[in-house]
Amino acid sequence: MSYPVLTAAILIEANGAALNNAGNDAGKILDNAVVVKQIKIGKATYPYISGQAFRRWWREVLYADFGWQPSPVTREAKSAYTDGNPIKYPDDDMFGYMSAKKAKKSAGKQKKTDPGSTADLALDGNELGVAAEAIVADEVSGGTQRRVSPLKNSLLVSVLPRVITIDFGHFSRDLPVDNPNMVPFEHEHYTALMQGVFTISLQDVGHFECGLMRDIALDAPLSDGATVTQESEGNLRPGILGLSIGERRKRVAQTVQALARLRYGANLTRNLSDVVPVVTLMGYLDGGNAPFQNLFVPMGDDKVMLNLPRLTSVVTDYSDRLIGDRKLYFGYRPGILANEQEVLAAMNVGIGGVSFVVGTPGQTIARVAELAERDGLLTE
Repeated sequence: MSYPVLTAAILIEANGAALNNAGNDAGKILDNAVVVKQIKIGKATYPYISGQAFRRWWREVLYADFGWQPSPVTREAKSAYTDGNPIKYPDDDMFGYMSAKKAKKSAGKQKKTDPGSTADLALDGNELGVAAEAIVADEVSGGTQRRVSPLKNSLLVSVLPRVITIDFGHFSRDLPVDNPNMVPFEHEHYTALMQGVFTISLQDVGHFECGLMRDIALDAPLSDGATVTQESEGNLRPGILGLSIGERRKRVAQTVQALARLRYGANLTRNLSDVVPVVTLMGYLDGGNAPFQNLFVPMGDDKVMLNLPRLTSVVTDYSDRLIGDRKLYFGYRPGILANEQEVLAAMNVGIGGVSFVVGTPGQTIARVAELAERDGLLTE
């Protein structure tokens, strides 16, 4: 197992929604005309939800429902960044960051120790006994730290084109007598099934490189069970800090579980829509790919189906790279997919030599999260 990932495709059902807006449209007749985010593919226009918005919803659920403490944000004149401490703050770990901190030099220098002895490695006042050569502490620390997010996701894009509707509204309630004219406005909304993909790199969760332009600075404090798993030999072989295997598995499992509680989005007070996935396809794979791309396609003018020939092709090619129990997990709400019965029949006998576990989206998400904690997919 060289690069284990959770890979998934999801479909959400937006009903009369405007979940992610692009702001005012200067080309409209009214000054206060708000449009939804939309993308052109060929000559057709599709509404979409940005990857940033999707991730924001995900993080907020982890804060509210799973007790994750938000990483503090520093706002400067031309930038803003989080604390950049993935040891203490799980969102810095799972969602990554670019943290531009003022550089400084550490005082003193660690002595080279006998490879068979134990040295005290001092990191910002925290001491940890480690063997072999200690990190040289007079390197520049601080500066820009960056962490590539273990969680990667796409946009959520409508499967069907041309679903955006212009809605005209006005404010006319209890206007003053001296100016009784109503205030008109326009906004857009849509009813659409919107698809996207995501991956979680299991080996990168709770695994941090130390040094310049790395995950954390050399003087980062140790806490929450972090241990040194590799010592620094300069920038080409950075020091590595790792959280306990239990904490790493917990962070992955809770991130997956949060999908079943997904909420938020724009204009919910008058365009309330449920954004919990109504179809999910999930599995563990050896490799960083997100192969379940564009599995949902139009069927006729207003229906959506799962593209079985494409799924069969993908599963056939990736069947030898499935890990864990080597199964795929499919969750669905009845009545969403136009070819639902055909899909269920195919999965009942297996596709491309791979078995499927079929249930509701919530059951699928729960089972995949359980695998992350129990089945050894994420190891030391």
